[in-house]
Amino acid sequence: MKYLFTFLIFLTFGIGCKPKVLSGEALQNKLIETMDDYLHKTLKPGAQFTVKDIIFYPEADKKIYICQFHVNIHYATKDTTGIMGANISNDFKTVERTQ
Repeated sequence: MKYLFTFLIFLTFGIGCKPKVLSGEALQNKLIETMDDYLHKTLKPGAQFTVKDIIFYPEADKKIYICQFHVNIHYATKDTTGIMGANISNDFKTVERTQ
């Protein structure tokens, strides 16, 4: 009985600690949030931006998401709208701009 109880505790911790797999709308929102954080860290001071939408698909080896973002950027003297490409890692910690 003691071993069964110990096994159940380890099983509970194993299931509880498993990272949640995102899909659909939650995945799209997390990718936009990750790009938003990246742009806050790397853009020039005084630039404001809005990430409008995203087109993405996972790479064949499931290590990265290949993304294209439609972004509006507002500087003090001009505004621009464009597409930014980025590769975002599966754990959402690394962003590599491609375009």
